[in-house]
Amino acid sequence: MKRNFFTFEQIGEEYALYAEDIRRGTPTAVFGVSEPMKYLLAAMSELPVVYVTADGVSARKAAENIAALSGKNVSVLAAKDEVLLYRKALSKDSLFRRLDGIYALQQGAEIVTAEIDALIQLFPKKLPVLHFKEGEETDFFELPKTLVKMGYTRAYEVETKGVFALRGDILDIYPINADNPVRIDFFGDLVEKIKPYDLATGDRLAPVKELDILAATDVFVNERELPFIRTALEKATKKFKTAESYTRACTIADELLAQEELDSAFLMPLLENSTDFFSILPKDAVVVFDESKTLWDKFNALYQEHEERFHRLQEGGEAFDFTLSQYVEKQAFLNNLQ
Repeated sequence: MKRNFFTFEQIGEEYALYAEDIRRGTPTAVFGVSEPMKYLLAAMSELPVVYVTADGVSARKAAENIAALSGKNVSVLAAKDEVLLYRKALSKDSLFRRLDGIYALQQGAEIVTAEIDALIQLFPKKLPVLHFKEGEETDFFELPKTLVKMGYTRAYEVETKGVFALRGDILDIYPINADNPVRIDFFGDLVEKIKPYDLATGDRLAPVKELDILAATDVFVNERELPFIRTALEKATKKFKTAESYTRACTIADELLAQEELDSAFLMPLLENSTDFFSILPKDAVVVFDESKTLWDKFNALYQEHEERFHRLQEGGEAFDFTLSQYVEKQAFLNNLQ
């Protein structure tokens, strides 16, 4: 598809002035713009764009329309559906969509659409990626351990994203950033073939020469962080006032520390690899807010709901003092917009 078919100059003098404001980094508000025109304005930017909407449905709709107008690859940055409870959600779909969007943003994607919830949650500073290339070597012996640390689950066979299976010198894996699972044939440490296949039928698809496997978690704990995490959990449990809340908090802390891999998002506020949206945003990126009044109301409602729910969970020993920081501090977020 032809890219950059439209230009600001082509659609009128006022929009040419708007383009100049973008180039200069001047905050600009545009009123009375139709929905298609909003998408077109985002599509025409020469700089990276983060297009912010009030919800996930609107973010996906914007991505489809902006992609159609621009001919560019448009990624969607989703919000996690749970950040306060320590237990892992039954469905990881929202997490996987979020990781895909974060990776696209960190790799310099031209356009990313995002729901406002996604911007106020914590981000990993870096996301590990495992690269395979036909004819090159990787450490096959360490591969299972590496994939588990990256958030993948080992199983007998691959049925969903985020799962891998090993049989002899064959790795079957369903990368979270792929449309289909993949079979990788090894000869020792040598990658011989990389073959995507249809999950439902098992039919082989066109082979590929290279494959990037994105991490399936946003939680990465360094061994040197373990003493700090243990101390933080111990201090947090001592702050509960009732026997019931204290007992529940101690149970959670013990379960967390007993895990072979500390990959619970519950711990993100404590981790060195955690940061905020603006820290991973490209310096020259343009942030477009779709319907600012609606977004402002949603933004405030999100923080109010987050704090109220945090206090309810804290009363029962389900949330620790650091848990509130799963959302970036509100004023700090606003300061970064100035």
